[in-house]
Amino acid sequence: MYFIAARSAISGENQVSSVEVKADQENESSAPSVSQAEKWSHEAIVARSKIRPVRREKLNRAANSGENPGFDFLQECWNDDPALQIVIKKLVAKFPQWRVAVVHGALVKCNE
Repeated sequence: MYFIAARSAISGENQVSSVEVKADQENESSAPSVSQAEKWSHEAIVARSKIRPVRREKLNRAANSGENPGFDFLQECWNDDPALQIVIKKLVAKFPQWRVAVVHGALVKCNE
């Protein structure tokens, strides 16, 4: 269990409040877990490069609309494609109302 500080941007105030963050230990991703060797095989890299544009488009729609694509989708992208981690980091920083954070290099759901 982690605790992070969240700054409130309501009325331009810089109030700091504590938010409890629980790391989700279960793998809720629809992608099966694979070994590091399998993850970096030529076939896996090619497969990721083929699905990356679809995932990036969904993330771009979320960035433009502010609509949360869902923690499961974000987690799947985070675990499967390191190139999308940068995009996801920017999204969770831009939309704190999604209650998702990056803590110690892991994507986690925030609980009150």
